Amino acid sequence: MAEKKVVSIEDRIPQLKQLRKRKANRRFFTYLTLIILLILVIVYLQSPLSHISNIEVQNNRVISDDEVVELSGLSTNQSFWSINRDEVISSVESHQEISDVTMKRSWYNKVTLQVNEFTRVGYVKTSNLFNPILENGQVLKDTELKVPKGDAPVLHGFSNEDKLLTRLTQQLANLDSAVVSLISEVYSDPTETNQDRIRLYTTDGQEVIASIHNFEEKMSLYPSIASQVAPDLEGVLYIDVGAYFKPYDTSDEVEIEAESQEN
Repeated sequence: MAEKKVVSIEDRIPQLKQLRKRKANRRFFTYLTLIILLILVIVYLQSPLSHISNIEVQNNRVISDDEVVELSGLSTNQSFWSINRDEVISSVESHQEISDVTMKRSWYNKVTLQVNEFTRVGYVKTSNLFNPILENGQVLKDTELKVPKGDAPVLHGFSNEDKLLTRLTQQLANLDSAVVSLISEVYSDPTETNQDRIRLYTTDGQEVIASIHNFEEKMSLYPSIASQVAPDLEGVLYIDVGAYFKPYDTSDEVEIEAESQEN
């Protein structure tokens, strides 16, 4: 049987001291590292390095970058870590032409605001100024333009409180944007039998008679209807009831096929 080795207490004391010293050193360096990191964090947060470095605005068409940034309340003098996302979004969405906004933060200290605007579907002329109308039917009474931007038709003969204007706006909002872009002007042109009647002029030179109650349905067929009119003919295209063309120089009516054409 092997004899068990006995280590005296005198031999073990130096080893215990060395072990305790190593543990103390590790603890010291751990605390020192934490203190240094804490100091660096405090210095960083108090320095310009923690400020927003760039604010980018995307998707906006009508509202300027500067206006969106001003609405957000953000600035490059502000700490990147003090941003309140909910407050920023709420502030930007308070603008009547903005439907919603998304805020993204990315390294290095960059903030991106992705803005979705309500589409302008028309400009109603009041006196010599023009008020934009949004797809949600809201007339921007505080926005008065001397010249409309050309991104939507000009509406004549309607008042801001006109129910016909509200109905027409809804029809324009539902209509394909490619078709809306063909309309340059719309005039209220009621008759005794049809208070909904409107007269419009298109960018391809057509004068068109239509009705508000079925405007979206009829105008969606306009490209195929207009293509059946000879380019050299001048007259009025009626799409309020059925579809026919009446030249200016004759009382004859040319009936037109109003069925949609599938590709």
